[in-house]
Amino acid sequence: MALVSSSITTTTFFFLFLLFLFVSANTHLLQSNEESSISVLISQKGLDFVKDILVKQAISSLTPLELPKIHKSLKIPFIGNVKVVLSNITINQIQVSSSYVKPGDSGIAIVASGANANLTMNWYYSYSTWLLVPVHISDKGSASIQVEGMEVGLTLGLEDQEGTLKLPLKECGCNLKSITINLDGGASWFYQGLVDAFEGQIRSAVETSISKKTKEGILKLDSLLQTLPKEIQVDDIASLNVTFVNDPLLGDSSIGIEINGLFAVTKEVLVPNYGHMNGQPLAACEGSSKMIGISLDEAVFSSCSAVYFNE
Repeated sequence: MALVSSSITTTTFFFLFLLFLFVSANTHLLQSNEESSISVLISQKGLDFVKDILVKQAISSLTPLELPKIHKSLKIPFIGNVKVVLSNITINQIQVSSSYVKPGDSGIAIVASGANANLTMNWYYSYSTWLLVPVHISDKGSASIQVEGMEVGLTLGLEDQEGTLKLPLKECGCNLKSITINLDGGASWFYQGLVDAFEGQIRSAVETSISKKTKEGILKLDSLLQTLPKEIQVDDIASLNVTFVNDPLLGDSSIGIEINGLFAVTKEVLVPNYGHMNGQPLAACEGSSKMIGISLDEAVFSSCSAVYFNE
């Protein structure tokens, strides 16, 4: 025990203890093709937890969101051409009633449905007519917009790219069920029908802007994954190789990830091969209470022993 105490720090013991906490005692096995020492399986409950965080983050990034101005000229009998401008169109609030995440062969589908959104905007119109002399007529005001039944969905890939996870966006879209525009200011009651003619353009602007912002968020998340370290320093002696091995395995209600998982002397580039190193096959958690299951191959402990006791 004196040798252990002098070679392995408290940090190392704490790190190994955390790993053991996540090892599932009740598992069934999913076969893996290539070598790994640590296998991680994220259950449906774990996926739901991550999905809820992503949805909250998406809502936070989408509000407030200002949409492009809308310009349009309408030709009205006896009046002529009327210029209408909708500006400062802003999504101020989004409420999502339900969402789900579903892994499958084509990727990971995330859908938020039954969402409502509140928008505000400014409206302005002007036209010129002749009443003995040229007369310029204009009016302006504000409006509130209520969007109901909005659905935002996307499908993500999950790939191993030289030891890091790549998150390619395969599909992304937004659809609105209904939109209601209520004008304020000026003779708004008189122009309500005029602005209602812009419903299609407002709908398109909302759908396009939300889809674009969602895509930008996925690109940022993918960039963040690329910055994750491939090696974690445990203490002054050892580091842990956390590069990903193989593409993640997508099940009907889980995602399996494989990690190299071998200890190495700090700053040492080459990691020796400890035995068969094919890991325990991915362990699927039994019971809905578990978010994640982790299985460790004996190669993890062999590499740890080699680093600390063969210095």
